[in-house]
Amino acid sequence: MSDLPVSAVIITYNEEKKIESCLKSLSWADEICVIDAKSTDRTKEICLDTSKPWSNKIRLVERPWSGFRDQRNYSIGQAKNDWVLVVDADEECTPELAERVRLMMSRSGGPEKRAYKVHRREYFMNKPIFHGMWNPSYQDRFFNRQGVQYVNEVHEYPVFAQPPGEIHESLLHKSDLTVEKYMEKLNRYTTIEARDRYEKGQRTSLFKLLGAFPAHFLKSMFYYGAYKDGIHGVIISLLEGVSRVVRQIKIWQLMQLERKN
Repeated sequence: MSDLPVSAVIITYNEEKKIESCLKSLSWADEICVIDAKSTDRTKEICLDTSKPWSNKIRLVERPWSGFRDQRNYSIGQAKNDWVLVVDADEECTPELAERVRLMMSRSGGPEKRAYKVHRREYFMNKPIFHGMWNPSYQDRFFNRQGVQYVNEVHEYPVFAQPPGEIHESLLHKSDLTVEKYMEKLNRYTTIEARDRYEKGQRTSLFKLLGAFPAHFLKSMFYYGAYKDGIHGVIISLLEGVSRVVRQIKIWQLMQLERKN
């Protein structure tokens, strides 16, 4: 396959709708390491289906969910190979990205850098998004795991000793994201983000509460060009503005609770 082997690493929980497409796109990897948080749907069954093209590559480990950061750190530790490509269950590796990784691993001495950000194409209601604050989206996904640890509970990311390079070939983030799913994530994530920012000393004010939505909406629409994606871009900008103001409101709520105590 390649001079240096690659492990594709995935964390899962009830991903039966997307995991097959994800695994199929990773059949080129030397190993596919799946850390499953004891799914109650068909995720495990699909992963271990011996009739699938990835059947001789996959290794599934069950581990109770302990948060994104912990699951990520555990997952890269379980990989057999030092070089890992971290992929979410609702993502697909494009053939162009697979070829790019193979070429890098066949290079004499291996990749030039120890870590790389990989371009990710976002989707909203089944439409690929090319503008706005979701683009360009580069994620810390391909790296040598030695000495690497993830930090942050939400929007977790790996810390590298040196600045990463960039890979422009894409992962496709086909998450079936709808307004309802976005709002569910918004409520969950803004609670964690507000608590994290509050603990780090961040506070809000009337000015921030009033300005969070229009500032973020206008920035997304015109500075980042979300309008170029049509109505989908407008809706995303509105939702992102709501997300920012909700986070400020939750910081305000924590301030009120602290005063009472």
